[in-house]
Amino acid sequence: MRGVGSHAAGPPLALGVVMEPSERIREIYDTDWKRLRAFATLITGDISIGEDLSQSVFVEALEQERRQPGYLRDPAWPWLRMVAIRLATRQRHRLRMQLDRLRLLAAGAAEPEWRAETLDIVRALKRLPPRMRMCVVLAYLEDQSTASVAEALGCTPKTVENQLREGRRRLRSLVDAS
Repeated sequence: MRGVGSHAAGPPLALGVVMEPSERIREIYDTDWKRLRAFATLITGDISIGEDLSQSVFVEALEQERRQPGYLRDPAWPWLRMVAIRLATRQRHRLRMQLDRLRLLAAGAAEPEWRAETLDIVRALKRLPPRMRMCVVLAYLEDQSTASVAEALGCTPKTVENQLREGRRRLRSLVDAS
Protein backbone atom coordinates (compact mmCIF):
# COMPACT_ATOMS: atom_id res chain seq x y z
CA MET A 1 0.00 0.00 0.00
CA ARG A 2 1.39 3.41 -0.88
CA GLY A 3 2.22 5.64 2.04
CA VAL A 4 0.23 8.75 2.80
CA GLY A 5 1.74 11.69 0.98
CA SER A 6 3.69 9.45 -1.34
CA HIS A 7 4.88 11.22 -4.45
CA ALA A 8 4.57 8.01 -6.46
CA ALA A 9 2.28 8.03 -9.45
CA GLY A 10 -0.25 5.37 -10.31
CA PRO A 11 -2.85 3.47 -8.38
CA PRO A 12 -1.98 1.96 -5.01
CA LEU A 13 -1.11 -1.71 -4.92
CA ALA A 14 -3.75 -4.04 -3.54
CA LEU A 15 -2.94 -5.51 -0.15
CA GLY A 16 -1.04 -8.78 -0.44
CA VAL A 17 -0.18 -8.31 -4.13
CA VAL A 18 3.49 -8.97 -4.87
CA MET A 19 4.67 -7.86 -8.30
CA GLU A 20 7.34 -9.61 -10.37
CA PRO A 21 10.69 -8.08 -9.14
CA SER A 22 11.71 -6.45 -12.42
CA GLU A 23 8.21 -4.95 -12.83
CA ARG A 24 8.32 -3.61 -9.28
CA ILE A 25 11.74 -2.05 -9.79
CA ARG A 26 10.62 -0.60 -13.14
CA GLU A 27 7.71 1.07 -11.35
CA ILE A 28 10.04 2.48 -8.69
CA TYR A 29 12.55 3.52 -11.36
CA ASP A 30 9.87 5.36 -13.35
CA THR A 31 8.73 7.13 -10.21
CA ASP A 32 12.02 7.91 -8.45
CA TRP A 33 14.85 7.89 -11.03
CA LYS A 34 15.03 11.64 -11.63
CA ARG A 35 14.79 12.46 -7.94
CA LEU A 36 17.45 9.89 -7.04
CA ARG A 37 19.78 11.11 -9.80
CA ALA A 38 19.40 14.70 -8.59
CA PHE A 39 20.00 13.65 -4.99
CA ALA A 40 23.06 11.55 -5.91
CA THR A 41 24.43 14.43 -7.99
CA LEU A 42 24.05 16.76 -5.04
CA ILE A 43 25.81 14.46 -2.58
CA THR A 44 28.64 13.55 -4.97
CA GLY A 45 29.01 16.93 -6.65
CA ASP A 46 29.17 15.42 -10.15
CA ILE A 47 26.33 14.52 -12.50
CA SER A 48 28.07 11.53 -14.09
CA ILE A 49 29.01 10.09 -10.70
CA GLY A 50 25.45 10.79 -9.55
CA GLU A 51 24.05 8.86 -12.52
CA ASP A 52 26.41 5.93 -11.91
CA LEU A 53 25.53 5.92 -8.23
CA SER A 54 21.80 5.98 -9.03
CA GLN A 55 22.19 3.02 -11.37
CA SER A 56 24.06 1.13 -8.64
CA VAL A 57 21.21 1.80 -6.23
CA PHE A 58 18.69 0.34 -8.67
CA VAL A 59 20.90 -2.69 -9.31
CA GLU A 60 20.96 -3.30 -5.56
CA ALA A 61 17.19 -2.77 -5.38
CA LEU A 62 16.62 -5.35 -8.10
CA GLU A 63 18.92 -7.85 -6.35
CA GLN A 64 17.07 -7.32 -3.05
CA GLU A 65 13.67 -7.63 -4.72
CA ARG A 66 14.71 -10.83 -6.50
CA ARG A 67 15.98 -12.34 -3.25
CA GLN A 68 12.89 -11.35 -1.33
CA PRO A 69 9.88 -10.31 -3.44
CA GLY A 70 8.00 -7.49 -1.76
CA TYR A 71 11.16 -6.30 0.05
CA LEU A 72 10.76 -2.71 -1.13
CA ARG A 73 7.69 -1.14 0.35
CA ASP A 74 5.99 2.09 -0.64
CA PRO A 75 7.25 4.67 -0.49
CA ALA A 76 10.60 3.30 -1.72
CA TRP A 77 12.31 6.69 -1.59
CA PRO A 78 13.69 6.40 1.98
CA TRP A 79 15.36 3.09 1.10
CA LEU A 80 16.75 4.46 -2.18
CA ARG A 81 18.13 7.52 -0.39
CA MET A 82 19.75 5.43 2.37
CA VAL A 83 21.44 3.10 -0.15
CA ALA A 84 22.67 6.06 -2.21
CA ILE A 85 24.23 7.60 0.88
CA ARG A 86 25.82 4.29 1.88
CA LEU A 87 27.27 3.70 -1.60
CA ALA A 88 28.50 7.31 -1.91
CA THR A 89 30.15 7.07 1.51
CA ARG A 90 31.92 3.84 0.58
CA GLN A 91 33.06 5.31 -2.73
CA ARG A 92 34.32 8.48 -1.06
CA HIS A 93 36.16 6.45 1.58
CA ARG A 94 37.85 4.29 -1.09
CA LEU A 95 38.87 7.36 -3.08
CA ARG A 96 40.19 9.12 0.03
CA MET A 97 42.30 6.08 0.94
CA GLN A 98 43.71 5.91 -2.60
CA LEU A 99 44.46 9.63 -2.57
CA ASP A 100 46.23 9.41 0.80
CA ARG A 101 48.33 6.51 -0.46
CA LEU A 102 49.23 8.38 -3.66
CA ARG A 103 50.21 11.46 -1.63
CA LEU A 104 52.54 9.35 0.50
CA LEU A 105 54.07 7.74 -2.56
CA ALA A 106 54.48 11.12 -4.31
CA ALA A 107 56.18 12.55 -1.22
CA GLY A 108 58.66 9.67 -1.34
CA ALA A 109 57.34 8.01 1.79
CA ALA A 110 57.65 4.26 1.90
CA GLU A 111 54.70 1.95 2.35
CA PRO A 112 54.03 1.37 6.05
CA GLU A 113 56.14 -1.37 7.56
CA TRP A 114 53.90 -4.16 8.76
CA ARG A 115 54.89 -7.20 10.73
CA ALA A 116 54.77 -10.54 8.94
CA GLU A 117 51.73 -11.60 11.00
CA THR A 118 49.82 -8.51 9.93
CA LEU A 119 50.64 -9.13 6.28
CA ASP A 120 49.42 -12.72 6.65
CA ILE A 121 46.09 -11.49 8.02
CA VAL A 122 45.73 -8.87 5.26
CA ARG A 123 46.42 -11.50 2.60
CA ALA A 124 43.91 -13.86 4.21
CA LEU A 125 41.26 -11.11 4.40
CA LYS A 126 41.70 -10.43 0.68
CA ARG A 127 40.85 -14.07 -0.05
CA LEU A 128 37.47 -13.89 1.72
CA PRO A 129 34.32 -13.21 -0.31
CA PRO A 130 33.43 -9.48 -0.30
CA ARG A 131 30.43 -9.65 2.06
CA MET A 132 32.27 -11.90 4.49
CA ARG A 133 35.31 -9.61 4.43
CA MET A 134 33.08 -6.56 5.07
CA CYS A 135 31.45 -8.32 8.04
CA VAL A 136 34.83 -9.26 9.54
CA VAL A 137 36.34 -5.81 9.03
CA LEU A 138 33.31 -3.92 10.35
CA ALA A 139 32.80 -6.21 13.35
CA TYR A 140 36.38 -6.83 14.43
CA LEU A 141 38.43 -3.94 13.10
CA GLU A 142 35.80 -1.20 13.32
CA ASP A 143 34.23 -2.68 16.49
CA GLN A 144 30.68 -2.45 15.11
CA SER A 145 27.80 -4.41 16.60
CA THR A 146 26.18 -7.24 14.66
CA ALA A 147 23.04 -5.13 14.24
CA SER A 148 25.07 -2.17 12.96
CA VAL A 149 26.94 -4.36 10.46
CA ALA A 150 23.65 -5.89 9.28
CA GLU A 151 22.13 -2.45 8.74
CA ALA A 152 25.18 -1.19 6.85
CA LEU A 153 25.24 -4.24 4.56
CA GLY A 154 21.49 -4.56 4.12
CA CYS A 155 21.18 -8.04 5.56
CA THR A 156 19.93 -9.69 8.76
CA PRO A 157 21.94 -9.94 12.00
CA LYS A 158 21.76 -13.74 11.63
CA THR A 159 23.46 -13.46 8.21
CA VAL A 160 26.20 -11.34 9.79
CA GLU A 161 26.66 -13.91 12.58
CA ASN A 162 26.95 -16.70 10.00
CA GLN A 163 29.40 -14.66 7.90
CA LEU A 164 31.52 -13.91 10.98
CA ARG A 165 31.58 -17.54 12.09
CA GLU A 166 32.58 -18.73 8.61
CA GLY A 167 35.04 -15.83 8.25
CA ARG A 168 36.81 -16.78 11.49
CA ARG A 169 37.01 -20.39 10.35
CA ARG A 170 38.43 -19.44 6.94
CA LEU A 171 40.87 -16.90 8.35
CA ARG A 172 42.12 -19.46 10.86
CA SER A 173 42.79 -22.01 8.11
CA LEU A 174 44.33 -19.41 5.76
CA VAL A 175 46.66 -17.96 8.43
CA ASP A 176 47.63 -21.42 9.71
CA ALA A 177 48.47 -22.51 6.16
CA SER A 178 50.86 -19.58 5.60
